[in-house]
Amino acid sequence: MKNLFTILLSIVIVSCQSNSEFKTIDFGDFEITVPQQWEKLEFRGIDSYVGGIITPEKDFLIFDIGRYSSDITKNDLPLVFDKNSYADLTQKQKHLLKKTKHLIVDSLSGDIDFGKYKKHIFVFYKIDCFKAKIITPTNKEFGTTGIYIDSLRGNSKDFTKTGMCFYGHDLKEKTQNQFVKALKTIKLKEFCH
Repeated sequence: MKNLFTILLSIVIVSCQSNSEFKTIDFGDFEITVPQQWEKLEFRGIDSYVGGIITPEKDFLIFDIGRYSSDITKNDLPLVFDKNSYADLTQKQKHLLKKTKHLIVDSLSGDIDFGKYKKHIFVFYKIDCFKAKIITPTNKEFGTTGIYIDSLRGNSKDFTKTGMCFYGHDLKEKTQNQFVKALKTIKLKEFCH
């Protein structure tokens, strides 16, 4: 009886491991653990290594590793608009904006507390052997979710710096939560090990 129990327990453990809800995608320079249904995308970069992932919800998650990888945290304008800048938004942006904390004013000059209308939150987190900025939107499904690592190697002075960004825009809440969790699993094997 004891042997039968041991055998059954072993079968259950093995079947659970083989039906994992996660998988590891290897991009060469790094690997990341993601939900099983997410699929690897390959792109052709000009001056950097680019690629990504597409989710079942059709959210695109794009990475860029190279000298010109942009700091996705630098374009964080508050959600405060004058009438002209509001008019320049697309219909999709206006639709998404309805669900956010934002402000429309006659003039951007004056006594406005722009801090109340931040579009993103930034947190530093150690990813593998690097300090990374994790960015998430303050409003669900409106803004950028991702990471930025300033320098994987090299430096700006000698123009040898290699940075990394990995991001998605206006992600559905479930995808955003899964993506942040996945970003924390990144192993930068070509840079740390």
